Amino acid sequence: MKHFVKSLTLSSALFLSVLTPLSAAHAAIPHDDSYKVQVNDELIAFPDAQPFLDGSGSLQVPIRFVSEKLGYEAHWEQTGKELKITLKNKQNNVIFTTGDSAALVNDKPVTLQSVPTLVDGRAYFPVRMLASVLNIQMQWDPANHIAILDEDGRYHAPAWYAPSYQKVIEAKATAYTGAPSENGGHPSIDYFGNPLQVGTISVDPSIIPLGTKVYIEGYSYDGLPSGGMFATASDTGGAIKGDKIDIYVPDSKAKADQFGIQQVKVYVIK
Repeated sequence: MKHFVKSLTLSSALFLSVLTPLSAAHAAIPHDDSYKVQVNDELIAFPDAQPFLDGSGSLQVPIRFVSEKLGYEAHWEQTGKELKITLKNKQNNVIFTTGDSAALVNDKPVTLQSVPTLVDGRAYFPVRMLASVLNIQMQWDPANHIAILDEDGRYHAPAWYAPSYQKVIEAKATAYTGAPSENGGHPSIDYFGNPLQVGTISVDPSIIPLGTKVYIEGYSYDGLPSGGMFATASDTGGAIKGDKIDIYVPDSKAKADQFGIQQVKVYVIK
């Protein structure tokens, strides 16, 4: 079969030359960063700090991102080596300090069964305890490692289902658009001649064969699905070699440039 081949001339090529080599592992559920948090029907995006299980088996979540999604204002105060944090909305006022099991919930003292913690300057709070003190029903989906906070009081199915995958690739991602200047003067079509769309990625076929279905997570960009997305390796580019992928975004080149270079996980689906 004759294929339509194009050569991408990406504005990000100058940056890609300094990227690190490919790192791939056979399929095994990642332990420390494979947990997700969902509020009602939406996954929370954690761009630079991931939920993790602490030594007691409690799921600790970055409080900033979760509190924002729940509509709380967060105020931070340094107290020695720890952080004192106040979460406030119209109904609740919660005060706690990392490293301390004592908290105040609407001026009433509460003892937390799992202690909030500070890691690399980020405050984490046990998600089950957070749901309890905020009086929010929480579901735990063990198959997909998702804590679902039913903030609206209704039951919600997982917004994400763990794919069955062959391997996971630690990759460097950039973004490109349908602009002719980014596509070698060609119209906005992929390697096979199909229109570019959300879910199109450009790959090195020696690493990810063309036509491969993947799931990508770890990026932060408001023009793409929050939390992660399924995609198809259906494009190539002269600058896309090794562990590099280029993600199509339906935006202007100026906005796409804001994506920069981001570390992502690419799950190669069986």
